[in-house]
Amino acid sequence: MKSKEEFDSFYEKELKRKIDELEAQRIAITERYSFKQYWKNLMWLGLLFVVLLVARSYVSFIPEQVEYFPVLIGVYAIGAAIYIFFQRAQKFAPVKLDYQKTVITKIISFVDQHLKYDHKAGITSQEFEAGGLFGRYTSFKSEDLVYGTTNGMELRMSDINCTRRKSSSGKNSSSTTVTIFKGFYIISKLNEKIQAGVIIKPSLGISDAFKGLATKFLGGQLVASITEKLSLNDVEVGDPEFDKQYQVKSVNPEVAKELLTPRFIQLIKTFQQEANLPVSLSFFDSNVHIAFSGINLFEADPYTSFVEKNISKQYFNYLNLAYGVVEAIRASR
Repeated sequence: MKSKEEFDSFYEKELKRKIDELEAQRIAITERYSFKQYWKNLMWLGLLFVVLLVARSYVSFIPEQVEYFPVLIGVYAIGAAIYIFFQRAQKFAPVKLDYQKTVITKIISFVDQHLKYDHKAGITSQEFEAGGLFGRYTSFKSEDLVYGTTNGMELRMSDINCTRRKSSSGKNSSSTTVTIFKGFYIISKLNEKIQAGVIIKPSLGISDAFKGLATKFLGGQLVASITEKLSLNDVEVGDPEFDKQYQVKSVNPEVAKELLTPRFIQLIKTFQQEANLPVSLSFFDSNVHIAFSGINLFEADPYTSFVEKNISKQYFNYLNLAYGVVEAIRASR
């Protein structure tokens, strides 16, 4: 695991010049397709309409059709905004790709030279479901795959966004989209096989995940009738702070207690404090699944400065921390 001081030195030597170059391109795109002129045009069009409307009472040759002028203003407001957004996104696409292929690739290699990066690939839905951390979904998107094997440690990491479409019945039926998980997901092989699945999640939102765990071990047809009984399989580890913040579920509580040693509990608590993000973990067979909710690790857009927001350093911090946690978990087993 690299230190922040090491990264700062690496940033100055290997990344700064390229990031400054990309930032200049980003600024040029946002200035060329700027909303400043757009708002000025809307202001002048609105002012022109007011002037013509008032003047029509005194000047006979101004046609009555001036009353339809707001419709034209509305068409311009919508059309011009869409054009600006589209052009910014289109012109920024090659800048983003360059950023991914140069800066992101270098950061990942800096964290570990054995890791590789494919911005088009991602963790599969089957791999995601195997973790049993989240409930049913109807839409799944995964990208920005980081993968590799180093010191016998197999790693797969990517951004994931999955949602579920919920429909309400009745006379005024409607549907809404609910986010099941949006964040950074990691899968790594352990040195040993866990004899029963274990799920560790923040206290809120454990029920859907546990239904997934029960389905995995017991079959979907049984889940509806025995979920209430299975929900008794909560595991308390005896650490008041941890038991308050996290809920642990397992078909076999004894396996969970063997897994959650004081050293491992402290590791999770320390990681939660450093990352300041909701973290969920599960252990199935020989794999550990780790999910960080609420971040899109490798995303760049024309509205966010490469320099002011220090997004490259944010990428390093999250990636390096996640990598270190996997190393620590494997070492603790």
